[in-house]
Amino acid sequence: MEKIRQLKTINPIEFGLSNRTNIAVDNENNYYVVKNIKSRIIMKDGQKINEIAKIIKTKKNKNILLATTAPVCSKTKKYLKGKEINIVESYVVS
Repeated sequence: MEKIRQLKTINPIEFGLSNRTNIAVDNENNYYVVKNIKSRIIMKDGQKINEIAKIIKTKKNKNILLATTAPVCSKTKKYLKGKEINIVESYVVS
């Protein structure tokens, strides 16, 4: 079983992102794009997540992960894995 990660939200404006974008960081300085939606994450969402990850990587050269409880389309999982964005399902945001 995957360990539950403790995430702390950070201000997306410091990365030049929209205020509606949810960004979090853990104690190991890994950055997370948090998607709390009920519907499935599809390729269109995956491409947006990749764009956000690129912006974060230009400012901070750290690992970028996707934190979500929503189901992820198999093609999108493969796409994100190819872009070195791992998916985390066990997390708590504070």
